[in-house]
Amino acid sequence: MINLELFKEFLLNLIKDYGYFGIFLVGFSEPIFQPFPTEIFIIAGILLGLDWKLVWLISTIACNFGAVVTYYLAKKYGEKLMLKLFDEEKIKKGSHYLKKWGILGVIIASFTPIPFEVICWVCGSFEMPFERYMIAVFLSRLIRHGMVILPFVLKDHIHF
Repeated sequence: MINLELFKEFLLNLIKDYGYFGIFLVGFSEPIFQPFPTEIFIIAGILLGLDWKLVWLISTIACNFGAVVTYYLAKKYGEKLMLKLFDEEKIKKGSHYLKKWGILGVIIASFTPIPFEVICWVCGSFEMPFERYMIAVFLSRLIRHGMVILPFVLKDHIHF
């Protein structure tokens, strides 16, 4: 089993040592397998002096690239994996939710404690239409990453 604290430290060092490329790698890995939200590393990057605009852009684009990989992996292997992890009733509920809520459902789910990679794997496993999936991923990451960055943008403009 992987030591999560050690893995988190590795990712933080990636940001510290490689800057924007580190942000890209962390963002790319989140939808595939990475257990920590990219937002932790976005904050670290900005606190280390990286430009918030580039961090926002790179993290969002990287997550989208990673989401493409996850979609196709899940489309190919996801059903077998889901059948091992969940009973058929839960799988039916997940499929129904995705069909009912579509893009909005993915965006809403991305603001819950459900890990983003799980959301991406579910979308691929249930074969959500790829274009709709990518719109949902892009919007969810743009909004969520933007919300994390917003305090850094506003800090010099709001006085209490």
